[in-house]
Amino acid sequence: MKGLFLAATFLTLTGFQAVNAASDTANATATVTAAIAIANVDDLEFGAAVQGDALKVVATGDTEAAEFTVTGQASTAYTITLPATATMITAGGGSADTEIVVSSFTSLPAAGANGMLDAGGSQTLLVGGQRAALSATQTAGAYTTTFTVDVVY
Repeated sequence: MKGLFLAATFLTLTGFQAVNAASDTANATATVTAAIAIANVDDLEFGAAVQGDALKVVATGDTEAAEFTVTGQASTAYTITLPATATMITAGGGSADTEIVVSSFTSLPAAGANGMLDAGGSQTLLVGGQRAALSATQTAGAYTTTFTVDVVY
């Protein structure tokens, strides 16, 4: 009995305690989505105009609308962001008569969270806009600019 008492005292003084433990596992998972991309197919064309012409609107259904192809993960929604304005220039720009503002950009599908890639992972995106009225002294020449259309999942 004295031996049992000494053993219990020894175990208590050395900090030995009974241990009850458990463990389990979990999986680590990830899904990789195809990157979204946009490619220009056709430019936004306002055509020829004469000095003093009124503003011109190119709608998304017009043949002059810009066309893009959006590709990525099949059957996935995406958001479209259009620019507020862009300024076409000729002869180096710098004055009202060498610049023409493009504004009121529209798209089909509409800007915002409205894009949806088809089962093949593709969608056509059309972009229209409004060319400002030309002044009576607008400089003759070819006007050009670039504008950016952003798409994101």
